[in-house]
Amino acid sequence: MNPAQGIFTLYVGRMFFIRFIGLLLFFVILLQMLDLLNNSSEILAAQGAGSDSLLRYLKLRSPQIVSQFTPFAALLGIVVTLAGLSHTSEITIMRSAGMSVHRVLFPFGFICALIATSHFIFNEAVTVKSSEALDYWRANDFAVDLEKDTGTRTNIWVEFDGEFISADSAARFGDAVLLSGVTIRNFDPVRLTSNVIEARAARHEDGVWRLFGVTNLDAETLETTNTPEALWTNSLNPELLFALTLKPDQTPLGELFKKIDQLREDRADTREAMTSFLGRFSKPMATLIMPLLGAIAGFGVHRQGVLLARTVTGASLGFTYFVAESLSLALGKLGVLPAIIGSFFPLVLFMVVGFSILLAMEN
Repeated sequence: MNPAQGIFTLYVGRMFFIRFIGLLLFFVILLQMLDLLNNSSEILAAQGAGSDSLLRYLKLRSPQIVSQFTPFAALLGIVVTLAGLSHTSEITIMRSAGMSVHRVLFPFGFICALIATSHFIFNEAVTVKSSEALDYWRANDFAVDLEKDTGTRTNIWVEFDGEFISADSAARFGDAVLLSGVTIRNFDPVRLTSNVIEARAARHEDGVWRLFGVTNLDAETLETTNTPEALWTNSLNPELLFALTLKPDQTPLGELFKKIDQLREDRADTREAMTSFLGRFSKPMATLIMPLLGAIAGFGVHRQGVLLARTVTGASLGFTYFVAESLSLALGKLGVLPAIIGSFFPLVLFMVVGFSILLAMEN
């Protein structure tokens, strides 16, 4: 690397990084203000809530916004920086000095690699924990002085052993597990509801589920029977219940991997968990391909509005990637696509597109 190229690398890298930080802060502040305005009434509705509750919400919600919009801010930072360098003819000068397109984009790629690594570490160290805490706090109506309880699941929906099971919450108490607000639906061969069992609570001890405050509705006769207690013969055990109701985006990678193994052993559905597990790697990696997609904004003539058209095209390619990523992950979680394809197909596809654009500009 000659001195001129070294100076250019530092100059462009610093320019891009400053724009990236500025855009990320802009998105975080703007979206956090809108989100807080939308939820402030619920937060302040809790008894004893005040400014401390609002600050706590900001602390727990901000990491989610940072993780979500980091690749987006990187894309816009690249497009804005390249468009500015093109408008001032600095790229033209460097190209005339013998620098290739790859050399011009090297500072962007280097900074994006640092951003992707930092994004992954930040997501695993901060965002996962804050998302779990915020979801638990929200489920308890933003109660003040709420004790931390990582052994509780809320808003449970599970289909297992031919039954559809829902519950308001599931909590561990020593060796026992207690469900509250339980509803169990059984289906006939044509998948119509045959009967509905509602229970105030369900307790699992010594390998058996016991229902309390039971109401049984026969869907054919519309007759109901009430009993104080009843046994529930579903083979769903507490460990499998907690594995099935695991929220992958709020679970550390190590624990998530163990739960996926447990689901496989119990022959349960692992599609959603596995796609989310792989998506934890593919989402930060999205930043790596942003220089390829935004590169079109910096090369070519800029007269007669061509620069604006190229800038819009580069940004549009990035937006298209984010849409494709969201769609692919959703299809993977539903089982329409294999987990690895749902997680990495958009990344590979747009990487090929980006390199194709890069080679075309180089030639």
